[in-house]
Amino acid sequence: MSAALLAGGTATLPFVAHGSPDRTRIILDADTLSSLRQRATNGDPGWIALKKKCDQYLTGTVEWPDGKDYPNGGSIGEGYQGSSYFDAIANLGICYQVARGTSQSTAAGYGAKGVDLLVHMSAPASAPHAAPVDRDHVYGIRFYGLGMALGYDWLRNALTEAQRTRVYTAIDRWVDTYEATGFENHDPNGNYFAGYYATKAVAALATEGDNPRAATQWKDFLDRVHGKMVQPFYAANLSGGGWPDGQNYGPVATFNMILPTVAAKTAKNVDLVRADRPYTFPSGTAKWYMYNLWPNLKEADDRGTMRNYGDPAPASPKIISAVAGMMRYWHDPRAAAFHTFANDVRAANADKINSPDSLWSNFVFWDPSAPKAPYTSMPLGYYARGMEMGAVRSTWATGAIWGSFNAGPYTGYPGAQEQLFDSGGLAVVRGSKPLLVNATGQLFRGSAKVDNFRDADSYGPRALYNVFYAAKSSPIGQAAVTRAGGSTTRMAAFDHQRHYTFMRATDLKDMYPKSDSRGVSSWTRDVVYLRPNLFVVYDRTKTSGPGMKQWMRFHFAGVPRRAAPPSNGVTRYNIGAGTAFRGTMDSLLPVGHTETVTDTILTGTDVSRIDVKPGSAAAQNRWLTVIDAAGMPSKAAKAIRLSAADGNIFKGPVIGTLLQSSAGNYAVLAGTGEVNSVPSTPIKYHLPGTTTRSVITGLAKNTAYSVSTSTDSTGVVVTVTAGAGRMTSGAGVLEFSTNSSGVTP
Repeated sequence: MSAALLAGGTATLPFVAHGSPDRTRIILDADTLSSLRQRATNGDPGWIALKKKCDQYLTGTVEWPDGKDYPNGGSIGEGYQGSSYFDAIANLGICYQVARGTSQSTAAGYGAKGVDLLVHMSAPASAPHAAPVDRDHVYGIRFYGLGMALGYDWLRNALTEAQRTRVYTAIDRWVDTYEATGFENHDPNGNYFAGYYATKAVAALATEGDNPRAATQWKDFLDRVHGKMVQPFYAANLSGGGWPDGQNYGPVATFNMILPTVAAKTAKNVDLVRADRPYTFPSGTAKWYMYNLWPNLKEADDRGTMRNYGDPAPASPKIISAVAGMMRYWHDPRAAAFHTFANDVRAANADKINSPDSLWSNFVFWDPSAPKAPYTSMPLGYYARGMEMGAVRSTWATGAIWGSFNAGPYTGYPGAQEQLFDSGGLAVVRGSKPLLVNATGQLFRGSAKVDNFRDADSYGPRALYNVFYAAKSSPIGQAAVTRAGGSTTRMAAFDHQRHYTFMRATDLKDMYPKSDSRGVSSWTRDVVYLRPNLFVVYDRTKTSGPGMKQWMRFHFAGVPRRAAPPSNGVTRYNIGAGTAFRGTMDSLLPVGHTETVTDTILTGTDVSRIDVKPGSAAAQNRWLTVIDAAGMPSKAAKAIRLSAADGNIFKGPVIGTLLQSSAGNYAVLAGTGEVNSVPSTPIKYHLPGTTTRSVITGLAKNTAYSVSTSTDSTGVVVTVTAGAGRMTSGAGVLEFSTNSSGVTP
């Protein structure tokens, strides 16, 4: 892919050689640098915090890579494989550039310390104290390689010619080693590759004109790394944002996958985002974060690998602020709304704004005076294409109800297995209180130490997910099956409307091993979210034979306690009690189902489990479950099964549920046939005479249906037939309301 094509039709600026006193190529274009200097003069809080840290560095020394990792005071150590070096060199580089506009003597101090650090980072391979480039399969390229590249650009005027050669030679060694032996070097998705991707681009741009290899390296980045690896992969798998590995690795990896778009723009005016073959991941990232933080704005969707921290998936004001600042470089139309969202995230996480690892990026990317626009009028649902994830919410308030639904294949690097195994999994949260949980994240919120538990599960039974299990003996759950590996698992429908959002995951069978002893031959999951607090989950499964053990698994935050059945054939569990009440789970199908309840799957945590099992052996089953994030037991909806056997469906191959609560009534119906089988009409069923909103899924798409009612002694009989009348949605959903007077407007 050529630079002309990637420029998206814009003129490419002539490449300016280093040497001009104020010339920097990476991020710090003339307008940005001028703005930063003005903000510093005006006492910007971000600058004050950053300058304080830079001044502290001047009181200490720099440790070699084999010295103290975390020295005291203002001294600088390697940290974890270069993490502290990276923070320090980025901080010093920005301090140097900003101070050059106001005080040359102050700038000289920052420059000298930055050069000292670059010298320590760039020790030749044969020299004492050199960093082991091949350590942990070149993990450190994200810190050493990228850190030296940024430092080279921002501190170049403070470096001697010999020092410049030393630094770019060291960067080349990191890049060459990663390309030869680095983990994930052939796969464009993963936290290792992200560090390489950023280093390759930034280093080539920063050192061009000095490093004889730089021009070739930039061409290789543009044509091969970005053009043939990243752009097509991300267009297919991550166009809607998100990070498959989860939000432990996600913020840093996401930053590294976006930074080259800014560097290319400021160095060469090459627009990677709005190119002829666009790179949509950066814009998708903004929407993903807007929709996949919990309503309290303090936690992110906790799928993927977690590590044993007090808060396993905290909202990261660092990456969210950085994305807000980066969006202006590609003139994103959502920049102003995202800035407002980011401002709210920063307010909710004020204690993390000036964390030691975010000082430079907080100052550089977060401009308090940037344009703002409201975001709370945006739709209450988002479909992240590529990862095939749906996110829904009741409102934009911090106490709202939120859910996330994974309907996609394995999009992470299979060799890493940092993305976990929950295709088809649903999670539900009220404000800051999780109800239906991603167990791998929720397990960390207790007192237990569960790193080894998660890892053992990932490589063993894979039992921690809200998915379907079937096996002749012990289940092994899902596998790391990608699109390239043959998975067609996808979000087949995402129908977002005012009162409901309908989501359908199809071909979930592709995520299971193909061994006969673990035969999941079909699984489709429909989720109908009814605002504000109801999630109706309808599963159609088929196994390789009736002798297969099978169950639908759900994990919760809190102890499940059996409650009085809300209606015939329906079992209810309250999750938690008293002030710890989280909501309810109702199981309606299969007929005669049983449940196995595990109060706590690991001591020291609040994660419980309910396994729903068929009442009798069958290869094919229909499952119907209602998750109600009601605020208290008395507000939970009464669930009544709708079926021919229950005597309330008179015609048509459909089943469903009637949900009655003080907030209103819903009837949700779906076909009993296969997923692509449109139910025949007429469909005729009974409802109470009070106002009830019907949501019927699986009908013909964009097709007219006639709806009529007749009254009887206990309510109304609703009849739906094909013909003139109300139109179904593009996903084949028909929505209408009825009462004793008929069909309401």
